[in-house]
Parts: sequence; C-alpha cells; structure tokens
Amino acid sequence: MGRHAVGAALSPERDVVFRPTRRDIDPVTGEPTAYALWDRHEWQAHGECWLWCGREDVEVTWIGPVRSSGMHAALFACRACLYELDQRVLEANMRQDAAVLPMSGRSMPP
Repeated sequence: MGRHAVGAALSPERDVVFRPTRRDIDPVTGEPTAYALWDRHEWQAHGECWLWCGREDVEVTWIGPVRSSGMHAALFACRACLYELDQRVLEANMRQDAAVLPMSGRSMPP
C-alpha cells in the first residue's frame, strides 16, 4: 500500500488498514474527521469487486463507469481496494503538487 502513517480509525472490515488521507484530517485540530472515506459512498451488501482483489459476494460501492475496447460497464470496488485506489490518487496528487513547488528559498514571481 502507500507510505502513510497508520492512524487509529475504525474500519468495518478487519483486513482493511485505514490510513487517513488529507481530506479525512481536520486541518485545525489534526484529528480524523467523522466524514471518512467509507462515509462518502453508498455500499451494496453483496457484489463483485472489479479492482485488485476480485472478491465476490463482498460489500462494494460503485466508483464510476469504465470503458474498455469501446464497451462500457459499471465499476465496483470493495473497501480495501477503494482505500488502495484513494491512496494511489492521493500520492499522485502529492507528487504533482511537489513538482510545482519552488525548490529554492526564493519566492516565485506572480
């Protein structure tokens, strides 16, 4: 998974390690918010995860449409795979943010 510090947070599944993303942390207090990754999705009790694990008959959420070879389908993910996807997106954005930051101590021109 990612290189984020493990935070203490409750996960509905025992095999899921939850590491908060920036939007799950209150910027003032630094504490996890009540509005966690799981709360931003509607979950179906039974379904098939189309991402990394491929598990069947697991709780899943729709994460969007997917297109492959000119065909379309609904893409569903379990909690563990959704967390991994969220961390990968976070890391990609953090790398992009770091790439545009000035490397010297000088301020950037407007």
